[in-house]
Amino acid sequence: MIGITGTIGAGKSLVGRILRDQKIRVIDADVAVHHLYRDDKNLRAAIAKEFGEDMLTEKGISRNHMADLVFKDASARVRLEALIYPVLTQYLLRANPAFVEAALFENVPELVAKLDEIWVVCAAREVRKNRLIANRGFSEADAERRIELQSAKDSEDEWRRLFPGKKIHFIDNSGDETQLQNAIKSLI
Repeated sequence: MIGITGTIGAGKSLVGRILRDQKIRVIDADVAVHHLYRDDKNLRAAIAKEFGEDMLTEKGISRNHMADLVFKDASARVRLEALIYPVLTQYLLRANPAFVEAALFENVPELVAKLDEIWVVCAAREVRKNRLIANRGFSEADAERRIELQSAKDSEDEWRRLFPGKKIHFIDNSGDETQLQNAIKSLI
């Protein structure tokens, strides 16, 4: 299993889509988490106990309410991760896809241990900012704030520190999709 990660706006999802277009099985961990929020009864019960019944919706959790909470209270984020990451890890190990796309592998060491290698998708800071504004509708200030939160990950040394002993490939996605497709083909 290969992990796909990178900073916000770098193009992790685009790499996943390109692989899926080649009929390669990729699971997006963020999507999987939202399915687990909706479908895993034990996880739902644990979230309700930890954060209150009002955090649950028929489709999973109240994303806005949870985002507000975890961005304001770091301990809430840690508590949520302690609930979701073990469930997500077991789900992914059972599913055993060729690739897993996730932003925060470093928070799930049990999963990282199972990865054969990690692909880190990178792009220049200005490129990422422009993508967040154009593709996600972020304001310039919000895009810059979110990028700054991950600024430590702008160096290859930091990625190597996060995943010691792992084979890591860096994929530059500062160009166009054709360049990215070629980079992926050379890795496959």
